[in-house]
Amino acid sequence: MSTPAQKIQAQLEKVPWLRGRGPVSYDYGKWVDATHGVLQLVYGADSAEAAGFLEIVGEGAEARGWGLPLAPDNQWGMQRRLERAEAYLQSLVGETQTAG
Repeated sequence: MSTPAQKIQAQLEKVPWLRGRGPVSYDYGKWVDATHGVLQLVYGADSAEAAGFLEIVGEGAEARGWGLPLAPDNQWGMQRRLERAEAYLQSLVGETQTAG
């Protein structure tokens, strides 16, 4: 059985693959949905951690990647959201490992 840190780390390990694909909005959207699901599982559906992730990636299908442009110079473009999400998940892994 994997630990909370391992579950989050598994999502982090998908980030280089996403970047290598562009990222493609379809793949990014699936990753966002899956990652949010992991955070809800690990911390609880109404947790600050799951809500914090949504603040970074946005809420709603379009904001979460479905059809979102790459827009590297826009703070709300897919690439910048992915950068922030990656840093956020890394901080959660660090906190989880410290607490465990």
